[in-house]
Amino acid sequence: MIYTVTLNPALDRAMLVEELNEDDTTRIVNETYYAAGKGIDVSRVIRELGGQSVALGLVGGYDGLHLEGMLINAGVMTNFTRISQETRTNIILKEKKTGRQFVISASGPEINATEIGQFYQNVLAVQGMDFLIMSGSLPRGVSPNLYGQLVLAGKKKGAFVFLDSDGEALKESIAYQPTGIKPNIHELSRLVGRELKTEPDILKACEEVHQKGVEFVLASRGKDGLILSTPEQKIKAIAPPVKIESTVGAGDSTVAGFVLAYSREKDLQECVRFACAAGAAAVETPGTELCHRATFERILPDVIITIM
Repeated sequence: MIYTVTLNPALDRAMLVEELNEDDTTRIVNETYYAAGKGIDVSRVIRELGGQSVALGLVGGYDGLHLEGMLINAGVMTNFTRISQETRTNIILKEKKTGRQFVISASGPEINATEIGQFYQNVLAVQGMDFLIMSGSLPRGVSPNLYGQLVLAGKKKGAFVFLDSDGEALKESIAYQPTGIKPNIHELSRLVGRELKTEPDILKACEEVHQKGVEFVLASRGKDGLILSTPEQKIKAIAPPVKIESTVGAGDSTVAGFVLAYSREKDLQECVRFACAAGAAAVETPGTELCHRATFERILPDVIITIM
């Protein structure tokens, strides 16, 4: 079974208005809620593409129940740890007249030591963990070291441990040797401490990560596609041109496509093809929507794979 971890989930409240009126009433034309957070996005995409996973994480209060209920109703299995404070709510406000979009992101709850301990024990108690995907930012009160502890817990269970994070959380976790990571080009640059301008630069950076014990580096480069690097293989995938509506969730869709294909025992070229198609399908959806299966299946045959 695939398990995803979201330590700082959110309830996204997307509101559409005709136009923002200063010092006057602005009426909402349409309002939608989404269960959000990078690991949760991965679980949602896996479900959309016909797979199944279990979403782990920290939720609290009414909004936490709302988020969990939405996932359950969408067919995503959950096993969340309850916390005392309320799950954060983000506001995505879009003007219909101008197309402008404003994202107001909440800082979220502060997690106490007891809640961290309970979550960790819940992870240790999981049975049948084949894949552990950890994604996203850390909430207040949680140190970057927790991802490293979870890497060790997943590896102890024999799981394929995949990490999608940034900054200190990523740097510290590398020392614990996750099976794979999914940085974008900017995150990979920050990880190795220099700008990466060319494909040879990227491959050299990947080799440095491999030398630290990480087997898979899946580097995303926007319209320039993906590069998967292992110590034995280098594979590039480029999607056909797509209409860009929003890049939100593209990275999470990429992770979902790769791990889902790998869990189905597809070869690495096909895994990268799945990842690239899922990421490209996500950018064709507006706002915080994720990739749609029909779009993914349309794009998949046209992904160009190159052995580097």
